[in-house]
Formats: sequence, C-alpha cells, structure tokens
Amino acid sequence: MFKKIARDILIAFGLMALTLSTSRTAMKYTSDKRDNNYWWGTYQCLNGDLVSMSYLDIVSRFNQPNPRGGFKHPSFNGQRKMVLYMDGDSFTWHLCDSDFAGLESFCYFQRNHGLKYHLDTTKKNVLVIEVSERYLQSYFTGFQMFNEVIDTTIKAKKISTLPVRADAGICYSSMLPSISVNSLFNKNINQNLQFNLFNYNFMMPMFESKAALNYYFFNRASGDVVISDDRKFLFLKETISKTDIGSSYHPVSPADASTIVDVLNGIYDHYKAAGFAEVYFSVIPNSATIMQPDGYNNLIPMVQNNPRLRMKIIDIYTTFKHSKEIYYLPGDTHWNHKGKQLWLDLLNKHLLTDTSGR
Repeated sequence: MFKKIARDILIAFGLMALTLSTSRTAMKYTSDKRDNNYWWGTYQCLNGDLVSMSYLDIVSRFNQPNPRGGFKHPSFNGQRKMVLYMDGDSFTWHLCDSDFAGLESFCYFQRNHGLKYHLDTTKKNVLVIEVSERYLQSYFTGFQMFNEVIDTTIKAKKISTLPVRADAGICYSSMLPSISVNSLFNKNINQNLQFNLFNYNFMMPMFESKAALNYYFFNRASGDVVISDDRKFLFLKETISKTDIGSSYHPVSPADASTIVDVLNGIYDHYKAAGFAEVYFSVIPNSATIMQPDGYNNLIPMVQNNPRLRMKIIDIYTTFKHSKEIYYLPGDTHWNHKGKQLWLDLLNKHLLTDTSGR
C-alpha cells in the first residue's frame, strides 16, 4: 500500500514538474518569485553567466567584474533629428540614447519579443540589427523578423515576396493551449527541469564542491561550459561543439553563407521600403572565435564580405581579430567594457558619416 502511495505521489510530482517546466508563463512567474537570497531562491549568478553555469565561483581568474554603463559619450554639435531603433540581444542590453551621436530618441527591443513601431517621416530613422554569432545561422535563414518588427501602418502590405522557411522560427514549449511534438520536447526543457528540481541556494555548496573537483583534478568544467585550451577563458559548449549550428567550428559551406546573405538582403529591402533611412547589421563574434581562432569556420567574414550583400555592416569582427587587446570576459559569454565601447565607437562613426547628408 505504501509503495503505491509513494508511486502515485512521485508520478503526480513528475507531471507537475513537467508541466511547469514546459510552460513559458509558469517559468517566468516562478523565476521571478525565486529571484532572491533565501534558501529556496535561485543561485544569483554574480560572477558571469559561464561561471554561474559551471559553479566555478571559487576560481578567481574567471571572476573579473564588468561595470555597467559609464561609456564615453560621443560629441555632437548638430541638430538632433535621428531616431535609432535597435533589434538586439544581451550584448547590447543597458544601452541608452546618450551612448550614441546625434539622436533625438532611441528605441531598443529585444529579439523575439517583438516591436510595433510607427516612423516619424520628418526624422532620420535608422535601424541597427545586432546579433550574437551563435544565433546567426539559426535566426537569419528565414524572415520571422518581419513578424516581430512591425510598422503598424503597413502590416498588411506585402513588401517582400521572398519565401519564409517554416522551420526557421523559435518555438517555446508549452502544454497549453495546444499540444505538439515541438511544443512538448523543446531544447529548453532540460535546463528548465534543472532549475525547478535542483537550482536552490541551499544546494549550491554541493554543486560548487563538485565543480571544484572537476576543475582542479580533471581539468574540466561542469554542465554546458568548457575550459579554453589555455585555461584562461570559459566557453559556452554550444559555441565550440562541431555539431552545433551556433559553434565557431561547425562546418559552414558557401551555400549556407549565401542563404544568410539572401535573407539579409530581403530584410534590408523590407525595412528600407518601410521608411528607414539606413539599415545596419552587426555580428558579435563568439568569444571562442576571437580567443581560440584555430579551426574557425569563417562564418562572419563569409557573410560580411559577400559582394552581393546590400546591408551596411558594423564590422567588429575584423577589429577584434587584429587587435592584441582582450575584449571578452573570462567567465562570461559577453564582451567586457572595452569591447562594448569599441563597438559603440564604430557604430557612432557610421551614424555620423553615413547619415549626415540624408
């Protein structure tokens, strides 16, 4: 009798955990409520995302602080009539209008969250599309951006006739209201289950002890984190695995790069027709691309240097590649303050020179 009761309780608990872990709404609510320092709260990730993923807070070389804000403000003495829209990701979070030259206003929107806008035709409207290298192939092989960045006055117009791949969109798993194989078995399910079952503050000493053992005795990191060959950096596993499309070493053919160029040209034509004075594109390299370049698949230069590409490029890859400076945090997937400042300087140079006469 006791075994049956225990079995039923475990089955019910498992179904509840699965339902919670596959619902985007429930996961957001749970993660917000557990974002605290109590015993039932979540690990606070204070020393970089890769350090936090691997629980290597004990290794000081990976725990370099990265101050937010405090970027050098560009000088501008002209009339501020430019409106800058930026479609970006975590590399460009926390930017504000004072970080750019000649802006009257700045609108930032996170990719996949969507934006409905209406352009003021009396202003210079500029669109900047920034993407991390590991998302370049997965996102820009289709035109789902057209469904996310929408001018409310022309939504019904068919500006571009280029086909959209049915499998190009990002699918968030959810049991409700519809059930499908794609919605039930999403790539995020494992990390969601780990979050709900194990990611509690009172359990952290156990994970940290295991991580220290793996690092000092077996020369490896835990989970989805890999130590660089020189042991000075941590890399996200998907950015160095030769089987992952987001990897710096995953084979890329000229046809693959050509497909991305076709999509970027379609995006360029679409938003130029929507009224933007200029559309810029910028790929932020994986840290492995710059810090461990041997075997790099050359995805970024294959796209950026394609003669058919019509979109203007903010080329931070070439600058990073030929510099002796370090522009990435050792325990994080993102760039450091110096790298972000360099990118801002490059973008501001384009904004001042390319749109000054328009």
